[in-house]
Amino acid sequence: MDSDLRQSMFRYYDERAPEYEEAYLLGTGTASIRDPRVFQAEASLLGPIVERFGRGRIIDIACGTAYWLPHYARRCTHITLLDQSEKMLDESRKKAAAFGVLDRCSIVCADFFDYQFAKGSCDSALIGFLFSHLTVEQERLAFARLEALLGEDGEFLILDSAWSLQRAQVNAKVEHQERQLNDGTRFDIYKRYFDEEDIRRWGDSYGVMLRVEHFGAAFLAVSGRFVSGRIAREA
Repeated sequence: MDSDLRQSMFRYYDERAPEYEEAYLLGTGTASIRDPRVFQAEASLLGPIVERFGRGRIIDIACGTAYWLPHYARRCTHITLLDQSEKMLDESRKKAAAFGVLDRCSIVCADFFDYQFAKGSCDSALIGFLFSHLTVEQERLAFARLEALLGEDGEFLILDSAWSLQRAQVNAKVEHQERQLNDGTRFDIYKRYFDEEDIRRWGDSYGVMLRVEHFGAAFLAVSGRFVSGRIAREA
């Protein structure tokens, strides 16, 4: 992925912060399935999955507006909200304050690939809709960084975009997309969708034990943990 496209994605998500949650609440804001009820229905299914996940020191990677925070916060002793967008983190800060957990939160504005994490510094990680904006090469690096961050006993939950018959009516499985904000501003982004074969590939390639919690027309949820040290040895 070239740097111009990467910067376009960063600008898009920064400017989208005030309307980001419309994708879950209204089913709008994406360049895919036309029926908004699909997104609304599946977002409601992801909430209970997130509620069963998370413990101890959690990191919410690419947290956006911290939409999922109310679903996991009560189970966690410390919460790191990480995103590259200041505007997204402004929304996250408001949500954490409103939910009464701001004193247990560290809010970090950084690119996941650039920030220096201490090894084993988190017990669990939520990764929401990040992998679908990564190339395969970046994906491998992300899993390696995730393994170091979580250590031997850590667990993760990936929420992301599923490849389905409904998607295929509008999108290619891997593509550059034009996204439009409510005010008409347009941005180009890189997007991948994942099928069940991709999930099996994660397990085979990155030394992770996985459980598919949900696979629908729009979204997927996959929980997992690392087989100790495998990806680090093979990197």
